[in-house]
Order: sequence, then structure tokens, then C-alpha cells
Amino acid sequence: MSASMTGKQPDTDVELARLAAIVASTSDAIVSKDLNGIINSWNQAAERIFGYTADEIIGQPITTIIPAELQFEERGIISKIRRGERVEHFDTVRLTRDGRRIHVSITVSPVRNSSGVIVGASKIARDVTERKRSEQLQATLVNELNHRTKNLLVTVQAIAARTFVADADQGEALGRFRERLNALAISQDLLVRSGWRGAPLAEVIGSVIDAFDEAYRIRLEPGPDLHLNLGETRALAMAVHELAMNAIHHGALSTNEGLAEVSWGEADGTLTLRWAETGGPSPLSPERTGFGTAMIRDALRHELDADVDLSYPPEGFTCLIRFPARSAEAHP
Repeated sequence: MSASMTGKQPDTDVELARLAAIVASTSDAIVSKDLNGIINSWNQAAERIFGYTADEIIGQPITTIIPAELQFEERGIISKIRRGERVEHFDTVRLTRDGRRIHVSITVSPVRNSSGVIVGASKIARDVTERKRSEQLQATLVNELNHRTKNLLVTVQAIAARTFVADADQGEALGRFRERLNALAISQDLLVRSGWRGAPLAEVIGSVIDAFDEAYRIRLEPGPDLHLNLGETRALAMAVHELAMNAIHHGALSTNEGLAEVSWGEADGTLTLRWAETGGPSPLSPERTGFGTAMIRDALRHELDADVDLSYPPEGFTCLIRFPARSAEAHP
């Protein structure tokens, strides 16, 4: 009985056509090679992924696309294929025609002839470069988040240690602790919105002031809009918040007539930020340095290389913060 009468040949032709269509249309590179590693076939996806045309690469060794330090992988693959074993997909690196390194996920299966003898291998390679980049970015972000979380906890611990001192009223201390955490939260919000690249000086000051009710009468007179980096943003936000809370509890903003004004300007490479209070009770110079004063001076000196001048004239408390304008340049 002829093949045309049995229908077996047409079925085989259909299957071969279907297989050819899959090989031609898939987004994965499908490559065949003999047991010496010489390339026998190369589909369109392989051309797109590796950059070689079929005419260029067929007849060349598969090691053409394998980095020198990974050549051992091919020897291991061929050994497994000769034993009739399938190489399940694994991630590795391969070379493109222009020398770029790309991440690929590879599966290799033995190819047998009509007698069942292994004569070569069929390799499927998927470009997973973007996936690898995403994984690396995610790992970097997790490590960075871990680092920043530890730094944040250190800051919180320092605030707690300096707020809950032995002779402090615990109720008042708890209130101040919450206020300071709120200032820290404000700076964190700014940093998150900016992708942890810092924030403009005007935005830092404005965000702190906006956290208070308008009845507190804090005026903002913006100067040059410089960009602060991560550490500078956090330190300055905490300092301005501390100044505002001191004014509300003890200074000009503790009365109905008092006023606080924040302004800044630049001259001769130095930026001077001024916090000035008027209309409140006559300020008294503190007998000892409290947490707020220490935090303002220490944090700003550390992060902005700033000098802090606190004065207590009868007309109202004043704080001058001077730091090199270069400390507040834009950071990538």
C-alpha cells in the first residue's frame, strides 16, 4: 500500500511543517549542532538574539558565542548529550556578534537519527538579560533599604536616648519624642518621593513648615533653591522642626502675637539660613545644652559642615546656620 493511500506521509509532512513554523516563529533561539559542537542550524530568533545571520554562523563552532572562561560548560554539555542525557535549562552568559554579554537560559536535548543513534544536540536559548537586570536591581534596592533602615533605627535610638533622660518629665518627653519622630517622617517622605536623591532646600523647609497649623505664624522667605543630598535633607528637616517646636513650647509661637521667619541667602560661597523670632517672651539662654540644641549643632556640622550661631536678644531668639553652598549642590 502506498504512502498516499495510508495517509502516513501527509501526516508526517504536516507535523514537519508545523515544527518548522514553530522554529521560525518562536522568540527563543533554537540551534542544532553535531557532537563536535559545529552549528548545523540557526533560526531567526537566534539571529536576533546573538546578531549572527545563519549564513555567518552555520558551520562555525558553538564556542563562538561562549565566553572564554565558560568554555568548560560546552564540554560538560557534550559529555551529557553523548550519554543521552538532557541538559535542563540553566542560566549562563553568552556573547553576541558585537561582543556584548547577555544572560540566557539554556536547555539542550540529544538529537538522534532514524536508527536512534545520537548525532548531535538541539539547544533552546532564551534571552533573560532584562530579568537578570531586574533581579540585580531588586537585590541592590533590598540591600540599600536594609542599610537605610539600619541608619534610620540608629537615628531613632539617638533621639530616644537624648529625649528620655533620667530627670525629664516622662509625659513631656514622650510628646517631644513623637514630635521628633514626626520630623524624621517628614524627611523620609521627601526622600522617598525623590527616589532617595535628596530634595531642594525650599521643599525641605516648606514641608516642615506645612506640617504646622497656619495659626503658628511661621513665615517663609525663600532664597536660592539649592539641592540637598540625603543626609543634608534629613539633618536640615530635623533642625528646622526642632526650632519650630522650641518656638511653640517656649518661644515666640507660644503667644498669640509672636512670629517666626525662615529665610536664607548666599554670599561669597556661603549659604546662611536664618530663623528669627519676634513678638514673644524675652528669650532666656538655657543653662545647659538640651537635645534640640545638640542635635541642631552636631547633625548640621556633620552633614553640611555648618556653623550654628544661637542668640537670645530681648526681641527674640535667632538661629543662624552657615554652610558652604557647595554642600548643597545637586546630587545625581
